[in-house]
Amino acid sequence: MNADQACPVVVLTGGIGSGKSTVAGFLEGLGVSVVDADGIVHNLTGPEGEALAPLKELLGENLVSHAAGLDRAKVRQRVFADPDLRKRLEALLHPMVQREARQQLDRAIGPYCLYVVPLWAETYGDRPRPEWVWRVVVVDVDEDQQRARVLKRTPMNETTLDGILDAQASRKRRLAMADHVIHNHSDEADLIDRVRALHSDLVRDAREAHPISSARSKPMADRP
Repeated sequence: MNADQACPVVVLTGGIGSGKSTVAGFLEGLGVSVVDADGIVHNLTGPEGEALAPLKELLGENLVSHAAGLDRAKVRQRVFADPDLRKRLEALLHPMVQREARQQLDRAIGPYCLYVVPLWAETYGDRPRPEWVWRVVVVDVDEDQQRARVLKRTPMNETTLDGILDAQASRKRRLAMADHVIHNHSDEADLIDRVRALHSDLVRDAREAHPISSARSKPMADRP
C-alpha cells in the first residue's frame, strides 16, 4: 500500500459459510473500523435503496419493489441459472458499492481498517493487488463444513447451493491470495482465539510500518 495512507486496509474474504461475519464482528468489537461490502449491497437493494430503480429496469418489477426492496432469493436462483444476467447485475452494483466503500474507508480510523469482501478472489484473482490494500486475510473452511453451515443458516436446495459454490473462486485460488489465513475448522471459541492473535499481529505490524495510522484517517482518491 502507499506509505502515506493513514489507515491501512485489510481485506477480509472467504467463501460462503466460512465465518467471515463472525470474524468481522469480533474485530469490530475490538475497535476495528469495519466496512462490509455485503452490508452496502443490502442497503443499496433494500427498501427505498439507491439501486432499486436501475435494478427494476434490469430484472423487472416482479423481483424489485420500492417498498420491499430486491427479492434476493428469487434473484439468486435466476443469476446462477443465467451467467450473463449475473455479469450485468455485478456491473450495475459494483461501481455503487465501490463508491460507498470508498467513502466509508476514507472515514475509518485506527491502526488498520477491515474491508469485508466475499468475492475478492473472483474480482481480483487475475489482477495485481490494488495499491490501497495492505493485507489480505482469508477465512478458510473445508467444503463439507461449508455446505453444512450454509444449509443450516439459509435453507435452500442442493442444486442452488451447488450453483453458488461453482460460481465462487476455488479454495485453492483464495488461499493463494492470502497474507494471513484464519482456519475455521473447529468451534467458535477456537476461531475467536485465532482472530485475537491475528489482530495483535496486525496492530503491531501496522504501527511499525505506518505509525500515522493510529492517529486518524484521511481521504484517499484511489480507494477502493
